[in-house]
Amino acid sequence: MAEPIREPLRAAVAAILAASLLLSPGVPAAAGAGEGVDFPAAVDAALRNNARVSAAGFEAQAAREDARSARGLYLPRLTFEEKFVRTNVPAEAFALKLNEERLAASDFADVRNFNEAPPINDYIATITLEQPLFAPKAWLGRGITDRESRAREFDLARRKEEGVYQVLSAYLDLMTAKEFREVAERGLSDAREHHRIAERMERNGVGLASDLLRAKVFLARAESEQVTAENRVVLARTALGLAMGEPGGTEVDAVAPVPPLPERGVLEERIDALRKERTDLRAFSLRLENAGEQVTFEKAGYLPAVGVSGAYQIDGQDGPFSPDNRTWRVGVGLSWTLFDGLRREAAVAKAVAGRSGTREHLRGASDRAAFEVTQAWLGVEESTRRLAIARAAVDAAEEGARLVQARYENQLARMIDLLDAQTALNGARADRARAENDLQHSRARLEAASGTLLSWALAAGRQSDGKGSER
Repeated sequence: MAEPIREPLRAAVAAILAASLLLSPGVPAAAGAGEGVDFPAAVDAALRNNARVSAAGFEAQAAREDARSARGLYLPRLTFEEKFVRTNVPAEAFALKLNEERLAASDFADVRNFNEAPPINDYIATITLEQPLFAPKAWLGRGITDRESRAREFDLARRKEEGVYQVLSAYLDLMTAKEFREVAERGLSDAREHHRIAERMERNGVGLASDLLRAKVFLARAESEQVTAENRVVLARTALGLAMGEPGGTEVDAVAPVPPLPERGVLEERIDALRKERTDLRAFSLRLENAGEQVTFEKAGYLPAVGVSGAYQIDGQDGPFSPDNRTWRVGVGLSWTLFDGLRREAAVAKAVAGRSGTREHLRGASDRAAFEVTQAWLGVEESTRRLAIARAAVDAAEEGARLVQARYENQLARMIDLLDAQTALNGARADRARAENDLQHSRARLEAASGTLLSWALAAGRQSDGKGSER
């Protein structure tokens, strides 16, 4: 009888252990379905987890390592080499014996000691130091890699800004989806009320059966729209989780409104500040400098390279720890390529063409950025006007629906008139929610196009943290 009890007991113990692990404060929980975040928390998660942002971070790190590697080209190079040689090649055997200080006068007594040299061993240990004194390409290459490293940092900042815009768009879409769901719920509530009125009037003998049927169809359509609105909320939550870098399919809810976005300001001032604010344009500027430096780099191939070197060598016949002789050497070297088949000329011409191409890329990117700012700035103006119109339309539609309902209850209007008025009200409410979302999106696009969205989001996060600490 003990055996049947053992399995449930094991299951209970396993469940208790699993629950204790999940509830332990040392185990961080991932964002899951139904878990809510505010906008600063969503941005913070995206900057840590978004795949594209993380990839840009690793690219920036690789560029920093390239710059550090280039700086090492002007530092001393110290190498150690240990090797074993056994040979009976006459010239090599004579040289090794000479290096070991084992050459004796008796070796010259018979020429066969050289022509038919017996095998000889040599353990050779060498420490070599090399220091460039004049290496133009190494110096210029260091500057190029430093600028590319800074450009990669600007690329990372722009990628973060794109990640923030993705999160903001998903967050706004989720808030709008909730508003559409609220509109659908209110429409469903109104449809139920219309159906109740039609049913009551038909039961009291003052209404038509066709009005009741129309109200039932309208109610069914409202229920369908409410289901669609619920699905839209679920999809928007999943999109927010994706923008935050959560595992695929994770739903994350938005629990607070987006902090107020800046006003649109003056268009000319935003365009003038682009070269300073847009990090992608700053990265382009650094790469244009690098393109000009690349021309100088290729021209440096006409100059010589000068360096010093020194070496300390130990030779031993019996082993690496039994030295027979110690030697050293120091020297200065110069290397100068006088003719390389016109490859240097082609490399210089290629660098000049690359510099011109980079300059045109920067010009095109600057013009495109100015256009994006202008487009977004006008979009804010248009969205503001459309929102005002949509709000006025909702007020008018609500009053119209109220009047038609009162007339229908007094048998002065038809059911079709009431349902038309309700349809117009539902559409006006949806248009208002859409207009509010469009305005927020337009302001977000303006900040992203101006290059100020990331700084705004980080500032909003700091303000949120400050308020949280005060509470």
